[in-house]
Amino acid sequence: MRHKPHLPYLLVLPALAFLAAILYPFLTGACWSFTSYRLSRGDPVFNWGENYVRLFTSGEGLHAVTITLTYAVTVVVIECVLGLGLAMLLNYGRYGNAFRLLNVLPLMLPPVVAAIMWKVMLTENWVVNWLIESTGNAKLAWLSGPDTALLSVMLIDVWIFTPFVVLLGQAGLRSVPQELREASSVDGAGPIRNFVSVTLPMLMPVLVVIIAFRGIDSLKMFDIIYTTTAGGPVDATTNLHVLAYLDGIRNLNFGMAMAALIVLWLLVYLMSHFLLKARRKDAVS
Repeated sequence: MRHKPHLPYLLVLPALAFLAAILYPFLTGACWSFTSYRLSRGDPVFNWGENYVRLFTSGEGLHAVTITLTYAVTVVVIECVLGLGLAMLLNYGRYGNAFRLLNVLPLMLPPVVAAIMWKVMLTENWVVNWLIESTGNAKLAWLSGPDTALLSVMLIDVWIFTPFVVLLGQAGLRSVPQELREASSVDGAGPIRNFVSVTLPMLMPVLVVIIAFRGIDSLKMFDIIYTTTAGGPVDATTNLHVLAYLDGIRNLNFGMAMAALIVLWLLVYLMSHFLLKARRKDAVS
């Protein structure tokens, strides 16, 4: 049989083509972020990183970075704590099987549909405020109040994506050997000590995956925020993704929009890098 020396190189061509299809728009956008490119003004003009200076010196840009980080950290912490707690209840509780179907119902809805549903329910004179008023308390301006809009959007995110954490948490809990928990109980460890010393260390690989997936999604959240508040009221829910949309699509300022998206990409990259680094350290030790 004749040797074909070029065959291995031909086999990687599809992968290289796919990589080029990813890198070309990314690198184009990165170049635009260093220009004053507006669709209405013709060709891009290099501006020596002025977009990044404006992003980090203007109140609007710093506010968007703050909202992005606040949103991501808050929803990931709440979803991890609540999701793992519910996973333990479903795994070890008496009625776990009955609630597993109810748990996945929010995941069956597209986020935009769920956001519209909650937007209607959180309007001033609808069901949520009606329930609050029926208890004798004053109704709240959930999505229309500058002080409550961000919290309301985060609660919607928690409602939609906590079931995702529950599903992965249940899978992780089932991988923990029952013998280890029983041996810890025999040694006198209570439920809390058992969870901290045995269950949680065994769940760390699953927890890293959960934080990575939910952290990335939360940092670049757009659909829930834009569907419910469009970044308002004023700029109370304007994160980097929404800011990039407003700059690029509404104002046609592609240079500023791409600068915001590159900063967002850096945040996602750094979070993923440190999570993977922590996971490797844990695996080695």
